[in-house]
Amino acid sequence: MAPELSLTRQAYIRWTNLPEEGRLCLSRALLELKKNTSSGQELWGRQKLCFYRSAEGTEIVYRIALRQIQVLAFRLPRAYHFSTGEKICAIILAAGRADYKEVPLQLASIEGTPLISRVTEAFIASEVDDLVVVLGYQAERIKEELANKDASKDINIVVNPNYDGGLSSSLKYGLRMVSQDTAAVVLTLGNRPFINSKVVNTLISAYKRRRSPAIVPVCHQVRGHPVIFSASLIPELLRLRGNVGGKRVLRRYQRELTEVEIENKGIFEKLVSLPN
Repeated sequence: MAPELSLTRQAYIRWTNLPEEGRLCLSRALLELKKNTSSGQELWGRQKLCFYRSAEGTEIVYRIALRQIQVLAFRLPRAYHFSTGEKICAIILAAGRADYKEVPLQLASIEGTPLISRVTEAFIASEVDDLVVVLGYQAERIKEELANKDASKDINIVVNPNYDGGLSSSLKYGLRMVSQDTAAVVLTLGNRPFINSKVVNTLISAYKRRRSPAIVPVCHQVRGHPVIFSASLIPELLRLRGNVGGKRVLRRYQRELTEVEIENKGIFEKLVSLPN
């Protein structure tokens, strides 16, 4: 007997927002998946997520439980790309194990302000709609610092218990917090204290004008952070493993991404290494 097929609430909402040709494309891919569940690739973690790419190029992230295929996310081929929303979500990856002058790096003082506060304040003051902070090492201490902020935006905190497992594990925890109506994700590392809201807003404006798969800031020919990824690339980001971030995905879209010149070395200046 063939397994039953269902979509999570977020995946279903995205499906309903697709034009008819997009829904038909996904339906063909789901029918193909239903017939070929054994050909999917296992991704990561205890949830036993799997990845499937249809003959037409549709990419599906799913899991199988009790003979039921549950679709968590999907990405249509480039010819079917449609925006399902206008929200911009920022994810700050600040889970890594590192100390600076005998305190967690995330709490190291820079001009009297803890590093994690400087980074989050730049995004709070920007035009992002949602803000996610991924913590791990010394998470409870760092949560206390963030809890004391009088923020105009809610800070959604998620803790990666496997923060020593590499940058990609923290990225996946952050991506799980992204709402379905998000058009793009702004990714940055938690050790970039000199990024300001003006830089973030410049990149967001470039994304809204160009709708490129990725927007990358460049200063004196050196790329930096934050980087904006179209929500259509989330399935590819979820496939990353080990201590790697979005650079691997950027290489795949080298010819299609947009570089934005930024007169601010803060896009690549950091305090000390923050690996995860």
